[in-house]
Amino acid sequence: MPIPESLQSYATQLGFPNSETLARIFRVLFDHEDDLKVVEALPGNPAEIAERTGLSVARVREIGDKLRARGAVGHPLGQPELLRRFPAMIELRDSTVLWPDAPQEIFELWDRLVTIETRELVPLLQSLNVPAMVRVLPVERAVEAQNTILDPDSARRIFSEAELVSVITCACRLVARKNGRGKDCPAPAEAVCLQTNAFSQGVLSRGLGRKISNAEALRLIGMAEEAGLVHMIRNNIKKDMFMCNCCSCCCSGLHFVNQLGYLGGIAPSRFRIKLNRKACSGCGACEDRCRFHAIKVDKVASINLERCFGCGNCALACPEEALVLEEIRPLSHIRVK
Repeated sequence: MPIPESLQSYATQLGFPNSETLARIFRVLFDHEDDLKVVEALPGNPAEIAERTGLSVARVREIGDKLRARGAVGHPLGQPELLRRFPAMIELRDSTVLWPDAPQEIFELWDRLVTIETRELVPLLQSLNVPAMVRVLPVERAVEAQNTILDPDSARRIFSEAELVSVITCACRLVARKNGRGKDCPAPAEAVCLQTNAFSQGVLSRGLGRKISNAEALRLIGMAEEAGLVHMIRNNIKKDMFMCNCCSCCCSGLHFVNQLGYLGGIAPSRFRIKLNRKACSGCGACEDRCRFHAIKVDKVASINLERCFGCGNCALACPEEALVLEEIRPLSHIRVK
């Protein structure tokens, strides 16, 4: 099945210009000729899209509402009248699998695209040196307190100061479960994927997830840490944030790192683990806890620092307190835009 000509440039932008799998995803999402006209004309507001397509403004609004309910198109932050296509494959995946009426086929197609067909995309991403969309946040209890500025690196600070907070089902775990995986996932049964401010407004306007208090967000962050999940947020400093809490069995980002060897898909935190070899008892708790497969234990722990993303989960697990995060990157490591 070929990708529709009107969506060929979009498929190229997403990185899969010749993918039959993506063509089938498009077929499910855009199941009417008018849908294709609207998507081809994006971005724009209903009046602009109507002028480009010859459709009425009322028809454009109808299609826009349908496609947005399916997660196939979205609004830029703070611009509810403007419709746009999602610029990255994983954004489109995350949005569409949260469609409440998504057919099973969607979950199977996305699973194939992300776990199999992305292998062909990795060399291109590596050659282009594409900036990572997300970065790891450290577990604060694992950070040495002295001379450390934690404000932009603090999950609790971000969510305690947010004006609006929401929580939604994890898209990665949902896809894994729909495809028969993730049965032994360490993540709590309760959803722990969090958003603030404009991201929350977008989620809640689609009827997804639920609004929660700042205190509830802090409780969920604690649950995620106890489960050994990795905090990942937008790779910048903004009021509008999302935070995934990632496992290595379901998370697409960790699949890129661990299975495909693409370390550049995730930015590390400003911290890196430091081992006190004399204090290490060789119990292996840190190896079990490391989601990036950076630690091996043979009598004492050894750490592949190139694979350490500075999450601090190993330090929480260490009964001897032989591991601690140390600050090794400046604040300028964090992107501003």
